[in-house]
Amino acid sequence: MAQSPIGTCEICVQAPGSQYCKQCRQYFCNNCKTAHLRSNMARNHVFGKRNEIGQEEEFYCRHINRQMFMCNDCDFPLCKACLVENHNGHSVEDLDKIFSSLHDQASTKMKGIVNDFKRKSGGMKSMTTSYEKESEKLERAISKQGELIKSSVDKMVSAIIENVRKSRGNVKKHYPTCVDDAISTTCKKWQQQLDEIGQKKATGSSVFEIQKLLDDMKTMELPNLPDVPTVTYRSKPVDENIIKDLLGGVKFLSFSKPNPKSKGLFLVPESSGYGLRFVGGKDVNEDVYVSYVSSDGPAAKAGLKQFDRIIAVDGKQTKGLTHGEVTSIFRNAKGKDNVSITIEPFQQ
Repeated sequence: MAQSPIGTCEICVQAPGSQYCKQCRQYFCNNCKTAHLRSNMARNHVFGKRNEIGQEEEFYCRHINRQMFMCNDCDFPLCKACLVENHNGHSVEDLDKIFSSLHDQASTKMKGIVNDFKRKSGGMKSMTTSYEKESEKLERAISKQGELIKSSVDKMVSAIIENVRKSRGNVKKHYPTCVDDAISTTCKKWQQQLDEIGQKKATGSSVFEIQKLLDDMKTMELPNLPDVPTVTYRSKPVDENIIKDLLGGVKFLSFSKPNPKSKGLFLVPESSGYGLRFVGGKDVNEDVYVSYVSSDGPAAKAGLKQFDRIIAVDGKQTKGLTHGEVTSIFRNAKGKDNVSITIEPFQQ
């Protein structure tokens, strides 16, 4: 039974609930307790004060006998003495039978949950296995073609880089370094003089010294430098379409994010088939849709309806497949106990 907030009578929900009925497992105020004991059904119920009732005590009577019955009227476990004293005439059941029945119900429910999960996980395992096999083939094909492309590109890159290195060596060999050395020596000398003057105080003599140094810099003539050849590289943007063309036609199998509108079902094939017909496919540039569902066939039992879009069958995506290819998937899976099918329900 639902419990009201601690400290409040569960009957009137106003006065303090200081009295606890052990049979009803409810808290009463004094007035509601009096009214409760006046009723024929509850006249023999036993009360105790709130602070005298422990959590475990709420489920036990005051006798030391083994509890053997359950009072359906009071929802309380009873011993033989309680049955005679306080629950005579009430609807009573054997406690062992109730426990056994509840245990069987829980076991059956648990088995149903496990079996349902196994069916669903079986479909996922089938989809995963199919994806792994296809992706392994795809990986090998891409790797082989990629190695060929990389080998060809590496050879071309090496040849171009070798030409650039040769050109750089020729320039370094023929470019005169003596001019650099002469200018570097002169500049170092001037820098030393400039640092020494900078340590002096500003006097007429120091001003004349720095002025002379500046005049020497102004009158210096730089030698004519020889022309140095230039080199440029004109890169082109990488076109992914060209790379895809080099790799060849590739068909990917992927697990995209689940369609929020999609729904997974399991068909149990019968000797007569699946009890459905469908239309569409790559050959008519359309998605695959259910066109007919037999009222008592496996498709109808699984919850499939007319105009539902078929996304995948037995772990294989229908997108990009012809009508005949989808038919082959259904036919090849017919020997299985159940066949997974992913649909997008038709929205009217």
